[in-house]
Amino acid sequence: MNNSMKSILHSFRYKILTVAMLLSVSACTEKFDEINTNPNAPSTATADLFLPHGIQSAVDAYWGGSLGMDIGNLISQYWARIQYTDIDQYSISSDVYSGAWQTFHIEALPDYQRIYKLGVENKNPNYQAVAMIMRSWVFSLLTDIYGDIPYTQSVQGLEGVLQPKYDTQKEVYAGIIKELKAANDMIDATDKTKAIAGDILFANDMNKWKKFANSLSLRLLNRMLSKTDASMDVKTEINRILGDPVKYPVIGSVAETIQLNYLDATNNNNPINQNRKSRDDHRVSATLVNKLAALKDARLAVYADKPADGGDYKGVPNGLSNADANSLGLSKTSKVGAFFVAATAPGVILSYAELLFIKAEMAYKGITAAGTFATNYTNGITASHTQYKLTVGADYLAANAPKSGEDGYKQLMEQKWIAMFGQGIEAWTEFRRTGYPELKPSVINVNAGVIPTRLPYPGSEESLNFTNFSAALKQQGGANDMKLKLWIAK
Repeated sequence: MNNSMKSILHSFRYKILTVAMLLSVSACTEKFDEINTNPNAPSTATADLFLPHGIQSAVDAYWGGSLGMDIGNLISQYWARIQYTDIDQYSISSDVYSGAWQTFHIEALPDYQRIYKLGVENKNPNYQAVAMIMRSWVFSLLTDIYGDIPYTQSVQGLEGVLQPKYDTQKEVYAGIIKELKAANDMIDATDKTKAIAGDILFANDMNKWKKFANSLSLRLLNRMLSKTDASMDVKTEINRILGDPVKYPVIGSVAETIQLNYLDATNNNNPINQNRKSRDDHRVSATLVNKLAALKDARLAVYADKPADGGDYKGVPNGLSNADANSLGLSKTSKVGAFFVAATAPGVILSYAELLFIKAEMAYKGITAAGTFATNYTNGITASHTQYKLTVGADYLAANAPKSGEDGYKQLMEQKWIAMFGQGIEAWTEFRRTGYPELKPSVINVNAGVIPTRLPYPGSEESLNFTNFSAALKQQGGANDMKLKLWIAK
């Protein structure tokens, strides 16, 4: 990211306020306009001003904060709480599940809406496509976290839609696939007059945006593959992408992993790094430590640090009482690995290893265009190691050679879980969908022994959008709690 991009990111809100003020001021004379024109300040809002904030606000919420660090990484048993353990017992306060909803709906999605409209106004389909891809990713997160959500009528307050209806998760998934295809098809990576700016994710490379669109499509299509009531021909859509890699490219190497590369600079550093400047509430989960230790997995040394007092890696069980967790000792347990708490640690959205595991599952379920199960599975393990500059040993691959039948499927999902360390929301979704790895509920839990299946809708939806809120719960057949199963998990 260059210096001008940093400036845009640091002063985003100030600039937008400035733009609003500039647009509201009437000129008195032509000469007054000339004298008071600042050549260094924007006189109109442009898409590149909204894009950095739109990207970073979403990745920050997904990777850090209560959503990423506590909901995703605790429920998936990547991390555990060693202090203030209530949330690790599934006692999730309303500000946590309301905050995630509000961040995406107030911070990120409105930015994408503005970028899209500016793309239309300026006849630049690349900005439109970027907005469509980013909002598709955010909507996929929202539906995977909450279930049915406002989708077709979302973020339309300026158009007079103040109480949007909820779409079913099945409808949201189908809508996203169609939108991602449309985004891919409208991208023009060759016309320099359609170049974009402000892209802190891919440095304005439109071919990489195509790969994001199609790789994300495969993630969602894979979750739909076993759903007999899907509202589209899922196999046809998968074959559309895998059968035409020129028109529908996907990420093809570890170097193409989709991630936000944070900077060692205030407001641009990884949110976990920012949290660790004043907090020390997390340790690596005993579930993960014990699994990797049993496998003699080299990734353990990246995912966890050895205790400060010495000794081997020691994880913390999820959901202990505060007293029991504290008694384990801050200096006697494994912190989250230094790689993940560094200022420049990347915020991974979709890795090459994950894509290979997706293709392995598709092959397992009979999609011949995906290749073979064994090759994709083995390559996925290798790619995950390469992602952390590790070389996987032949002995490890031999010990974890793919089995047949359900045993092989279980292996696949466990290796996928290991590879997605830090991407807690995705790991949680995959667990709810497949039941693997075979996680046990937290030691102490307040959700009737059920690992949370979703987050509740925020109270603002009940108070401000009651009719649609109630209809959404009724169509899902349950209460606004953390035991209601999502469509992809049924």
